[in-house]
Amino acid sequence: MRKINLRSIYAVSKKEFKDNIRNYWIVALISIFFLLTLLTSFFVGGQGENSAVFGGFEETVATLLSIGSALVPIIAIMLGYATISGEVESGSLDLVLSYPLRRVELLLGKMIGLSGVVGLSTVVGFGLGGVLIAFFAGAASWTGYLTFIMLTILLGVLYLSVSTFFSTLTSKRSTSLGIAIVIFFWGMIYGTLILGIFLAQGHSMADLLQGEAFPEWLWRTLVLSPQDMYQAGAMLAFDVEEAFGLPLDLPGFINLRFLVSVQLLWTIIPLILSFYVFKKKDL
Repeated sequence: MRKINLRSIYAVSKKEFKDNIRNYWIVALISIFFLLTLLTSFFVGGQGENSAVFGGFEETVATLLSIGSALVPIIAIMLGYATISGEVESGSLDLVLSYPLRRVELLLGKMIGLSGVVGLSTVVGFGLGGVLIAFFAGAASWTGYLTFIMLTILLGVLYLSVSTFFSTLTSKRSTSLGIAIVIFFWGMIYGTLILGIFLAQGHSMADLLQGEAFPEWLWRTLVLSPQDMYQAGAMLAFDVEEAFGLPLDLPGFINLRFLVSVQLLWTIIPLILSFYVFKKKDL
């Protein structure tokens, strides 16, 4: 069995990365993340007489989370949904595989290249915004902000892996896009569904306002939603254990290390399945 050729993987990843530079995807994403950070910081700043014009890292991230948990997965899906199905549909995949290039090398190269697009645009966009926030509002909680950036990259790569898997599973771009969007909406509405189940068991919002803790089963189901894990992880990065002004009695297993580990599993498992499906795929 021929060993994996790292040069082939590098060549594919380099091409994917350069393609996204040429079509201005990276420039667009950097601009979006940078402007989003500045506008959010400006929006949450200046709330009091002596407040800075821009909000600090913690206030900015608290507002950015709801936007980022929707925007970043959508961007990742748009990058990854046509990874294989697009080339199958266009007929270019047969030509690509006619070169001395194994399927695993092609898939891994594409994944690395697109992950580089997500990573670079996130670091530069949010990073430049963070520099300005530190300059105008102070650098308090800067380590939490760095963790937020890393969690955002992980969320993007996670959805890139998921959309790539569905791209190998189907032969049409529209189908792979549709399935990936279903997974995205599942992550977005999951928290609301679980809260509905909690209330249906006889609890009420008044109980929560009076300090009643969420049951442990609810926290265990957090692992079924990448977006909820992302938001919870960012909160923990700033040592915030409350929501909507209500203190949260977090169980011991809900910590940053656990949430990152589960999100890594969400990333790795679809990628492994992608390799298996693509290897067996009849083109």
